[in-house]
Amino acid sequence: MPQEYQLPDRVYKYPFELIMLAYERRFPTCSMIPAFLGSETIHEYKSKDGAVHVIERRCKIDVEAPYLLKKVCGADHVFFIQKNSLNLRNRTLNIVATNETFSSRVKIKEECAYKPHPDNDEWTIFTQRATLNIISFFGIEAQVEKLGIKAYHKNIKKGKEIIIYYVNELESEGVVTAPRWSQPDNIDSDSDSDDSFASADDDTRMDDLTRAEFLDLPYCLGVSTNDYKLDSDYITTHLGELNPMEECSIIQLAKRMKQTFDKIPDERVLLRFLRARNFDIEKTREMLIKSMAWRKQYNIDAHLDIWTPPPIIEKYLPGAWHRSDKDGRPVYILRLGHLDIKGMLRAVGEDALLRYALYICEQGIQKTNATAQISSWTLLIDLEGLNLRHLWAPARIAMRRFTEVMEQNYPETLGVVLIVQAPRLFPLAWTLVKSFINENTRRKCLVYGGNDYLEDDGIHSYIHREDIPDFLGGPSPCNIECNGLVPREDYTRSTEEVLAKEAGLQSLYKNCTIKKGEIHEVQVEADVDGVITWDFDCVLGELQFTVSQRIFAQPQCNSSLAGLVEMAGITYSTTPSPTDSYTDNIVEESTVCSYLEGDSVQGSFYVSKPGTYILSWGNVTPAASICSKSTFLYSIETIEPKDYAGSVSSLTSSFSNLSSAGSSWNTSSVASWNSMVSR
Repeated sequence: MPQEYQLPDRVYKYPFELIMLAYERRFPTCSMIPAFLGSETIHEYKSKDGAVHVIERRCKIDVEAPYLLKKVCGADHVFFIQKNSLNLRNRTLNIVATNETFSSRVKIKEECAYKPHPDNDEWTIFTQRATLNIISFFGIEAQVEKLGIKAYHKNIKKGKEIIIYYVNELESEGVVTAPRWSQPDNIDSDSDSDDSFASADDDTRMDDLTRAEFLDLPYCLGVSTNDYKLDSDYITTHLGELNPMEECSIIQLAKRMKQTFDKIPDERVLLRFLRARNFDIEKTREMLIKSMAWRKQYNIDAHLDIWTPPPIIEKYLPGAWHRSDKDGRPVYILRLGHLDIKGMLRAVGEDALLRYALYICEQGIQKTNATAQISSWTLLIDLEGLNLRHLWAPARIAMRRFTEVMEQNYPETLGVVLIVQAPRLFPLAWTLVKSFINENTRRKCLVYGGNDYLEDDGIHSYIHREDIPDFLGGPSPCNIECNGLVPREDYTRSTEEVLAKEAGLQSLYKNCTIKKGEIHEVQVEADVDGVITWDFDCVLGELQFTVSQRIFAQPQCNSSLAGLVEMAGITYSTTPSPTDSYTDNIVEESTVCSYLEGDSVQGSFYVSKPGTYILSWGNVTPAASICSKSTFLYSIETIEPKDYAGSVSSLTSSFSNLSSAGSSWNTSSVASWNSMVSR
């Protein structure tokens, strides 16, 4: 499939005539382009009045390719035919270059044009487009295409540097201007006719070209004047330094979008979506079209104007914008450890929290658009106070959905994510949430445990010391209120209603009712270094919760019989059966707790000894109570040692500047985790 490349327009702040003098100095050789070995003129035509100069050159180009590839091709260099048409009357130079070598196997065509800038005729604008179509090439088409693209991109940027170099050289010689062409007095303006062109000498006539091909090449290189165009100076000013492939991709994507839509997003948005899809034009186009439809469906463009955060969110969600980082990116601070996510979900619901996340993203877009070359922001997450309540399953489901929406519609808006004051719980939290965080986003995360963020290689590397917020020990006041848990009287939905919204959660959580004096047990088999987590809500009555390790009595085996069994090559099984006798040992006194109606409990236990563990709930409702039953919802998850260990190793491999916090995330610290109750 032919590959097309269209580069942004280059602007030279010099008159067209001076640029033409500089351009001619590139021939017959140019020391600034080592791959350009030389050129020879094979056809040339000049009109009598000097307005038109048509020249055809055969250019010799060095092949920058591995030795084996050159051996397969049988060529160390290739030839291109370059056809230039200079029209001083119209002040245009049109250039067409095609490959002569391997022309039956590879079709390369480059079209360029110089012309006065439409807004200032004392400036010159340059446009460039190329196509590459590999028909067949000894079975190594993909390698040849990659080499061709690499070589093309390598030399594109040199073009402007070369012209400016020769302009400076002319100025050093005292040539700072060049006169515009004017009609000679002794030659009629219409003398340059088709007849005069046809009557040129055989040595100067270009038999293989028509006059139209050279004198009337359109300025826009064969496309309509309404075609999408982009100025290289605009890119440098508003998007920053991009390589030719990135510049070309923006133009190609814009052209593809223009075929379907009259109005398309600006170049900053196009660049962000391209980066999210590794500059694959078709994949980016598909992603962008879906996002545009989503924005229209939910009226996202007007979101900041028509939606106001509920008072509960404004009061209990501890987050705000706070100055900028060292690269000029806006900084948003979220004190996640102080966020009552479970209370939020029960008070305002998932949809309201998602709309608030969109609200922040739209504010971020608004802030970045106000600054040139800034298209992303910095997220600073404070994990002080992080606990198992934050890992409530419905909260994780909500976070997964938020993440999906952000990645699909706000790609590459996060420049860096600074995670500070990560507690010992962090590896467990990371294990549970990392699966739905895009790898590109994970690579942008920097994690600091304890006070490591204050070290020389801490957040000072990204945020000016004077802008460090006061709650992190900096001098900058940060008005983020941490108002604790959402009051239960503000809840608008029960745990059952939250769970009912998600079919997967209904299967994850079990509903249990036990009579007074009864006990409900769940048996869990766990390996050493594993983690058992639990989450339950006391819906009715009172409960006592206990975690125990069940120790089975060792079965007795006659020693002589055991010897015979071993000699026969048979393994003697000591696996306990349900009828075996056992003893339940409470693993930790803090897990023997009583809970009242309405309590929500999250907890975990680090397994230091492999075996069978029992999680039990007993009905301890007082005898005087009218209701003798206890009802509760519960969910139990076990994290395998390999998965838990992987949470830290994945951070080490993904984050280039991981702080030393990982050294404190060890098994002994995990063993101290226990239940947390919210009333």
